[in-house]
Amino acid sequence: MAATRPRRLVATVTQAGPQTSRDLRRTAAALELRLLGGPRRYARREVAKLVGVSVLSARKLWRALGFANVAEQDVAFTDADVAALTRVVGAVRDGLIDEPTAIALARAVGQTTDRLVSWQVEALLEHLRDSVGSEGSELAVGHLVDLVDDLEQVVVYAWRRRLAAVVARLGADPDAGDDLQATDLTVGFADLVSYTRLSQRLEQRELGQLVQRFEGLASDVVTAGGGRVVKTVGDEVLFTTDDPGSAAVIALSLSELMAIDRLVPDVRVGLAHGPVLRSLGDVYGATVNLASRLTALAQPGTVVTDHATAARLQGHPDVVLVAQRVRQVRGFGTITPLLIARAGPDARLIDLD
Repeated sequence: MAATRPRRLVATVTQAGPQTSRDLRRTAAALELRLLGGPRRYARREVAKLVGVSVLSARKLWRALGFANVAEQDVAFTDADVAALTRVVGAVRDGLIDEPTAIALARAVGQTTDRLVSWQVEALLEHLRDSVGSEGSELAVGHLVDLVDDLEQVVVYAWRRRLAAVVARLGADPDAGDDLQATDLTVGFADLVSYTRLSQRLEQRELGQLVQRFEGLASDVVTAGGGRVVKTVGDEVLFTTDDPGSAAVIALSLSELMAIDRLVPDVRVGLAHGPVLRSLGDVYGATVNLASRLTALAQPGTVVTDHATAARLQGHPDVVLVAQRVRQVRGFGTITPLLIARAGPDARLIDLD
């Protein structure tokens, strides 16, 4: 049924515009009601009263989830909103977490799901443009009617799978909890060459396809190599690994893969190993800053690192190190960067096939 839906909706759009608009509004309203778990029934003060918290506390959680404030008289909330707030407040009252932690957890959910939903809808729209040549919202809404339950289940599955991996790590190592926030990691920055020039020359859709291609390839390589993508920011991917050896193989694989890709330009990569602070899903500290600075020193299609990280790569069978000229690096003084190159044709690279 899902496979035939686009053709049916395209025919309807072509044949009857006003009727289609009414049908679209009804379909969207029905889907919104389904997603919200019921009709809007409460104003914000009524929600707070039902849960037994102050309006201020309720608003803090609402904002942390990424939603704008609503007016005092607006009937904007559903039974599902009441249930969600009740769960969070219950965890605080039971002493499982305190209110600042509840706010932090809510903010993590809000920011992550905001990007997730945007990403998924954009991918769906791109698919519809490529498959049926439509750029309207009619087909997207129709697809979402059929996809919403599957998407929800995949999100829950992925969250549980990732949480299970962290739980397993905590169970295997009593000290792992400390490492979740402060530990030694290898940090890598992969930066697209000539992105500013390309962003001015390419059409908006072409630029979007380039960025999407870059982020997809980079994420696949990093994940396949045992690393973690921390974030992507248009022309740059920040990733971490537990050791420099894995990071070097990932970085070289990224460089080679982008070099032969027809859409994405070359990348330059900087690697640094050292103490890193992890907070709110991101990484911070001097090691992160150094990796970023090193990226700026790399030539297109190359990978560079600092002397301390290079010392940990000595003897690695898949890489060779070549010292470069001494450079002055802002915030770090004089540095002799080292080029990381493949050890030979038999060096291990990441295969995505």
